[in-house]
Parts: sequence; C-alpha cells; structure tokens
Amino acid sequence: MSAEAGAAAGAVAGLAAPLRRLWRDWRSLSRSEFMGLMLLALGFGLIDLSALVDLGGYIDIGEDPHWLAALCRQLFLPVIVTLLMMLCVLPPLNRQPDHPQRLLRLALATLIGTLLTQLALRGLVGVLDWPSVDELLNAQKGKAKRPTSPTLGFLGQTLQIFILAMLAVGLIEWQRRRRRAEASLARLQHEQQQLARRALANRLAALQAQVEPQFLFDTLVEIEQAYAQGRPEAAPQMERLIHHLRVALPRLREPHVSPAHEAELLHSYLAVLAGRQQQALQFSHHCPESLRDTPLPPMLLLPLLQRALRKATPRLPRHCSFTLETLEDGRGLRLLLALDLPGLCGDDAELQALAERLRALVGGPAELRCRSSEDATLFTLELTS
Repeated sequence: MSAEAGAAAGAVAGLAAPLRRLWRDWRSLSRSEFMGLMLLALGFGLIDLSALVDLGGYIDIGEDPHWLAALCRQLFLPVIVTLLMMLCVLPPLNRQPDHPQRLLRLALATLIGTLLTQLALRGLVGVLDWPSVDELLNAQKGKAKRPTSPTLGFLGQTLQIFILAMLAVGLIEWQRRRRRAEASLARLQHEQQQLARRALANRLAALQAQVEPQFLFDTLVEIEQAYAQGRPEAAPQMERLIHHLRVALPRLREPHVSPAHEAELLHSYLAVLAGRQQQALQFSHHCPESLRDTPLPPMLLLPLLQRALRKATPRLPRHCSFTLETLEDGRGLRLLLALDLPGLCGDDAELQALAERLRALVGGPAELRCRSSEDATLFTLELTS
C-alpha cells in the first residue's frame, strides 16, 4: 500500500512542474489578448445564428427544448475551441522569440492544437448530445439530413478552425513582436542616455585632470621658490596644498558627498589660490539643518569655480559664498555660488556646455544660470528630482 502511495505521490510531483509552466503561460496572456480571443470566438459562433433572424417569423425556439442545447453548442463550442487551442499555442508563443523557425513552430503547434481540439470536441458533442443549428433548421423546413462523409466533415472543420486559429495566433504574435520592439527600443534609448552621461562625465573628469596637474605644478613651483628664497609663507602654503589634496583626492572615489564636504573642497581650493597671490579671501557656507545630509555628486561646483576664476585672472575675489536651499515646490535643490567680482558669466555656449557636463555628473535634470551685476557674479544650479 505504501508503494502505491509513493508511486501516486511521484506521479503528482511529476505533473506539478508542467502544470506550473502551463499556468505561467496562461498568465502571460494579457487581458486585451484574452478578451480579443473570446470576442472572436463568440463572433464566429454568432455567424451561423444570423439565419435564425430570417426564419424567426415561423420558428418558435421556445417550443422545442433542443433549440437551447443547439444555441449553447453554437455559442460555447467556439469558446471551448479557443481555450483548448491556447493550451497548445501558448507554450511556443512564450518561448524563444528570436528562433529562426519560430513561425513554422507556431504553425505546427496550431495544427496540432486544431487536431486535438477536433477530437476533444467530437467526444464532448457525443457525450452532451447537443444538436446543431443546421440540423434543427432542416428539421423545421422538413428537409432530410444530407449524408456526408465523416472524413470530409472532419477535414473541413479542421481546416476552418486552423485558418481562424492561425489568424488569431498571427495577431497575437504581431502584437507581442511590436511590444518587444518597443521595449528593445526603450532599452536601447536608456542605454544610449547612460552612455552619453558617462561620456560627458568622462569629459568632465578629463577636463579636471587637465586643469588640476597644471594647478598643482604651478603651486609646487611657487612653494619651491619660496623655500629657496627663505620666505615665511612657504610652510603655510605647503600646509594649505596638503590640506587641499587630502580633501580633494578621496572625493574622486566617492559616489556622493555631503554639502559640508563640497564646501570644504571649494574653501581649500580658494585658500591655495589666495596663498599664491598672498591675498585675503573669505569663504562662507550656508546650508539649512534639514539639508546637511543631502547627497551631492563629488566636485559638483569645483569646475564652475575654476571656470569663473579663469575668467577673473589675474584678479581674485575677496569673498566667495556657497548656499544650498530647497526649490520652492520642494522637488529639488538650488545651489548658489557667489563671487564679489563682476563679468564672470562669459559666453552662453560655454556655459551651456558646462551645464551639459554637470547634468551628466548629476545624472538627471539640471539647469545652470549666471547673473552678473556691477560688483558680483551669481551662479545658480538647480537640480530637480
């Protein structure tokens, strides 16, 4: 008895995997596809019922109980055919969409499904003993049933079901190919955008790499000359340069930094420049308490500051401020970089190119604006979420 129970359990376990795959195939059918198939099946069933409209004047369906069975057969058999066909067609529809012989596979699955459906329907009609509408119409008209070859009848119904099934399968395949093409296009567009952002970010990194070595070289040369001449500012300038490197180098490996770290980077860079020109320079940083832990891309404002200072050469601002605030609608950040020197906006095309690089660095929407007054220049960078 235990052996029989084990065999039964093994048989059930063996059927579990195919049933799960079949259920997944059924669930892959979208609601619009399912409704379309059902409407097609009901429409096919209603075609032959149009004859009842013409004969409705002298046919009383309520007098003969067989009419209800005939109407059920006419309407529900196409639905049953559709459901049985899907059992055979859905597996190849959902597998290997790029196979070179996919259409041949679908046609073969449709043909096999048609033959199996025909055999199942013949058994079902025999068990239910449902008459057809044609048989009842001939009986109403007093016509005898014309003898037909079972083989020809089977082949005719098989061909009819096969053609309609192929039309339905072709429509589903066309819709799914279109969806796959749209999804592939969207994925390629997303990858293209990602590659474009990476390219712009690499250009920004390359630009920084071109600027920073020259900046470091010039600073080291001046420190060496100061040590050689015994000037007292040599040691403090070396300390400022070391502090700037300690602040800047770790930022290159971090995906995000805090506003305080970004402000420290700007301050250390300006301190080195001010030490080289032996000029006092004040730097201020304003950030609300609620935004102190806001993640920012590393070195977000340093390229903007470097560009502004190149425009100001040989002048150097006496005051620079960095302010972080929330946009009015609360759906983004506004970064303000102010310098007390006018005329640092420069060419709009160059500013837009820098804005593109900043957008690549941010990885999202960003708008850069510059406004210059008689005694100051204000850069505004808005990051929307």
